Amino acid sequence: MRKSRLKKEHWICGGAGCEAPLFRRSFWLDRTERFQSARLEICGLGYFLFYINGKRISDQELMPAMTNYASVLGCETTYPVWEERSAHRCRYLSFDLLPYLKAGENVLAVRLGNGWYHQTERIAEGKFVFGLPKLWFELTLTDADGRQEWIESDRQTLWHPGGLLKNNLFLGEVRDLRKEPEGWQDPGADLSGWKPAQPVHAPETLLEEQTCPPDRVIRKLYPILIGEHDGRKIYDCRENIAGRVVLSCLGKKGECITVRHAEELAADGTLDFESAGGSDQLQQDHYICDGRIQTLHPLFCWHGFRYFETEGPCEVLCVEVIHTDVAVTSSFSCSDPVLNWLYKAYIRTQLDNYHGCIPSDCPHRERLGYTGDGQLTAETAMLLLDTKELYRKWYQDILDSQGAETGHIPHTAPFLGGGGGPGGWGCAVYQVPLAWAKIYGDDSLLVQGYDAILRWFDYMDAHSEKGLVVREEEGGWCLGDWCFPASEEKEQLPEAFINTFYYLHGLQEMMQISEKMNNKLPIRFAEREKNVKNAFLDAYFDPETGDFCEGRAAGNAYGLALGLGDERTKKHLVEKYEALERFDTGIFGTSMLLEQLFSIGAGDLAVRLLTNDSEAASFAHMKRNGATTLWERWDGRESHNHPMFGACVRLLFTQILGIRMMPAAQPPVVIPTQSDVTTQPTQALKPLNGELQPPVVPASAQHFSYEIRLSSQRQLTWAKGSIQTPDGILSVSWELLENGEKQVEWSLAPAGEDKVPTM
Repeated sequence: MRKSRLKKEHWICGGAGCEAPLFRRSFWLDRTERFQSARLEICGLGYFLFYINGKRISDQELMPAMTNYASVLGCETTYPVWEERSAHRCRYLSFDLLPYLKAGENVLAVRLGNGWYHQTERIAEGKFVFGLPKLWFELTLTDADGRQEWIESDRQTLWHPGGLLKNNLFLGEVRDLRKEPEGWQDPGADLSGWKPAQPVHAPETLLEEQTCPPDRVIRKLYPILIGEHDGRKIYDCRENIAGRVVLSCLGKKGECITVRHAEELAADGTLDFESAGGSDQLQQDHYICDGRIQTLHPLFCWHGFRYFETEGPCEVLCVEVIHTDVAVTSSFSCSDPVLNWLYKAYIRTQLDNYHGCIPSDCPHRERLGYTGDGQLTAETAMLLLDTKELYRKWYQDILDSQGAETGHIPHTAPFLGGGGGPGGWGCAVYQVPLAWAKIYGDDSLLVQGYDAILRWFDYMDAHSEKGLVVREEEGGWCLGDWCFPASEEKEQLPEAFINTFYYLHGLQEMMQISEKMNNKLPIRFAEREKNVKNAFLDAYFDPETGDFCEGRAAGNAYGLALGLGDERTKKHLVEKYEALERFDTGIFGTSMLLEQLFSIGAGDLAVRLLTNDSEAASFAHMKRNGATTLWERWDGRESHNHPMFGACVRLLFTQILGIRMMPAAQPPVVIPTQSDVTTQPTQALKPLNGELQPPVVPASAQHFSYEIRLSSQRQLTWAKGSIQTPDGILSVSWELLENGEKQVEWSLAPAGEDKVPTM
């Protein structure tokens, strides 16, 4: 009872209007040996850093992870908000302080920042202000007899305004080092100017322990100086990253240092800010020196950039790459340099866009967990990165963000505004748990989200006319395929086609899942699936030609993905792209098109599209222009760090390497193949130990059975790669022999016996 009471009480803040207060709580211990544990539970909103006796004991950054903090009904938003969310929650973190305590005075010191909790300046999607930064903590000291003492965030905690004058996720920080109280984290500090902390109402939210991976400094880069303009030194990190510049301050008292960040350079060699938000949203940090040499970097924000400039008396020490701490658990290389670039660019882009266990759209301009982008890349990310706990947390954000009354799944989760469509964005409610079940063999998210998925079906039905999803909310968007090539606007598919596709696809998937879970869907959904399918066919399928949407864009691929159409549909899809030889698709259609081409035996064509050299819409165009991360748009407008087009990278593994995973508890699924490798034992896959085996990993695999089925493509002469599975590391390599056959080798190394090579 004590803990639950304290989590509702004993929240504190600084003075009125203070956005980055410092706090210190002193306490005295006669001796520390008598304590068996010293557990700190702490939550600082929006972000916090903490110290014990002057030492920062955690390497976590940007704590705690972003969540649906509170109601947004009172916020100033650019997108209509018409109902409450399903739930609100904040995360606290726990730390063991016992090794850091000492006899005598001890000091727990905390610095707060705005984070997402108090976002007052950037208004592209709205002003989301949930309150001034606030703090709660409880240090529980337990002795050998189980007796406990508590150190709390009460009126004995002191606060000071500090020197962080401005901190904004999008716009950077202003820090006046002259105003920082010296030694404020240490015992025995001068307490002049410190005042008792102000009690404040607790957030009206659930307070839960954070169990998802934290953000950390993952690696360091050492940029090169490439130019100087009007006293500003310009540096190149040689890759597009999310992170911060670390400086040595060399200025005299009162001198200023400025750091600005950008993804690209202008023709004259200066920074080009356009792709990261433009001149109205500069990512810049300012430091006012106090005359001492010291190391500086932003405290409560990250920037998205490749290039940066410094102005003022400083020395660049390094650049720290910061994102949620997830490991790369895959490797890939092949005979084509564009595909090698695509794999590495996707991995870098996806990692740059993980902060607070949110898969964001970009690390600079918007930074939001767009459900369309996130659902699209979820399966690829789960296959190639150690993201299980990240997506567990994000799926909870999706469920929390669901409309409490209508069942609408918003375009961002946690919900902070943003446009999209009811289908391609809302389908995250079923696509994410489907990917989870497929990659991890775990249905728990489907069970967790089952009712929410059915509520979303009802929302889609309520926004349909004659079986087609035709609207979202008044004043809102109803997008279909997004970021279509600018040169192909005439090929754009109807928005209702895309939104109805995802509705029908969800109904089909959930009918199968419900049977598997012995939990049959209510009859109304079975009837609905039939009605929506008939409406979809009536509106978009031409029985005279076999085409969907007159064959525009990847319309036929969408139809095939639903199990609709006929042989003419397949034939026309292949014929169109054999002639076009480039993409005319947006974020949803690109991956859909490639997957269907591989599935109908047009692997050569799929690889040609992946590697095509068109300037209109190609990955080679990005590579040729020096990109190290994926662009938001094919033509290079806007962000240069958007992972959504990278959803197709999973096909490098499932098709080019031929990796198929089936839950071991079920008989292997018979997967149609147009493989160049026969499955007969005498000509089968050759394992790394040299023994001939059928293409199924031995049954000792506990979670999955595995098959290697290569796609029918001859564009590549070799490929190799690996993924981390629940059963260990699965490695595959093959090469094209002179006789036209492919020699394949594979191995499954139990977990702990091998490790995936890093990039």
